[in-house]
Amino acid sequence: MDEMPTKEKTNYIHDATKAGLNVIPMVGGALASVFETVFSAPIDKRKEEWLKRLAKTVDELCNTVDGLTPEKLSNSPEFISMYLQASNIAIRTHSEEKLKALNAAVKNSVLVESFDESKKMIFLRVIDQMTPLHFKILHFLSFPEVYIQELDRQQPPNQSTHWGDLRNVWDELFKDIRSSNHLIDIAIMDLKTWGLVHVGKFHEASLHSSSTSFGKEFLKFINDET
Repeated sequence: MDEMPTKEKTNYIHDATKAGLNVIPMVGGALASVFETVFSAPIDKRKEEWLKRLAKTVDELCNTVDGLTPEKLSNSPEFISMYLQASNIAIRTHSEEKLKALNAAVKNSVLVESFDESKKMIFLRVIDQMTPLHFKILHFLSFPEVYIQELDRQQPPNQSTHWGDLRNVWDELFKDIRSSNHLIDIAIMDLKTWGLVHVGKFHEASLHSSSTSFGKEFLKFINDET
């Protein structure tokens, strides 16, 4: 017997589950409604929103790269693998930071030729594990001078502040989570484990960039302005 196509199989399971809930006495109809509202509709909406975002990116790529067409991209095994991996992650998150990083990753998989396929796939795996806090801390530790300059611009005229410790800069800028919060050091240790920074605790960071060469490549890969 022939294998049922994946998409048809998914729809079959969905319809069968809904039908099964409908036949449960007394509460079946209510359960089916919950199933449709809580599970099916949001997933479909996420898929649609992600595909619209990705379609716009593909259109921009084809307008930017000479000779590139949607047909050529559809015949590129590496691009299809990147797109499918990124889509799998995108549908499982509501984080705008992560969605932006995934979209940029798909785009830069075409634009940045210096990264081989293995590195690109590792980057996607790292994105999958990151939270908005990881993204915020990575950027902060990689470009501390940008944040220091922002604080200096906020100082009264003819007044300068010696920030001394990078944690002072963080606490001045981000009131929602203090540098003493244990989640900060947990996130920094994660970043070090992934090879993105060379410090494992906040107090080890200096007023200069703490990102590794791998971390700089990662940031380039998730930068939509590459």
